[in-house]
Amino acid sequence: MEARLKLNHNIKKNNMKILIVYLLLFNTVWTFKELWLMPYINTFEVTTSVFLNALIKILIWIVPVWLYIKFYLDSNPIHYLKMNNNIKRGLFWGISLSILLFLYFAFQVYFLNEESFNFKLSLNNYINGVLLVGVTEEIVFRGLILQELSKRFTFWKANTVTALLFLVVHYGIWIYEGVFFDFYSHIYVFLVGLIFGLVFKKTGSFWSVVILHSFHNLFVSIS
Repeated sequence: MEARLKLNHNIKKNNMKILIVYLLLFNTVWTFKELWLMPYINTFEVTTSVFLNALIKILIWIVPVWLYIKFYLDSNPIHYLKMNNNIKRGLFWGISLSILLFLYFAFQVYFLNEESFNFKLSLNNYINGVLLVGVTEEIVFRGLILQELSKRFTFWKANTVTALLFLVVHYGIWIYEGVFFDFYSHIYVFLVGLIFGLVFKKTGSFWSVVILHSFHNLFVSIS
């Protein structure tokens, strides 16, 4: 019995080391892309740069996680990521929460700021900032990181660490755009990360948080 417990402990330690290595490599590669590869990507024609950007994000965000789950965790990625769990419930809560979020942004834009939504976004904003962002970022953060950390810590500890990592991954693009020192953005993204984690846990569905994440980015972009 003692030997089995020790073996399980060693397996968990090794799993955590592998996860940390993955996170370091992931963040390094993504930061490199945001700081040094983006200027090169932007030299292409607009449509080409948009889809090249999307392809690179899929290769960096989705493919490694898919391989990690399939071969290292020896699990079915679709099942592990809860893509086939509580689909109707996920759609219901994803859409319902997005409607509430829309009402909040509409009140802020139309009544507090006395302005209107601006739907004239760039193709890159719609493709990479809205449509792709929910799937790619939720696969990494709530799909993999939160679930792996939850195996070792309480949910709120795991969710807090995941939200912090979710915040840090934004630093590359913030530095590139020169908005890193906007303190409000740090607090806001961290809190959003906590909320996404809670929604994922409560609904038990990948799609609830994907829908909410994508619509959130849309409302932020058009506000």
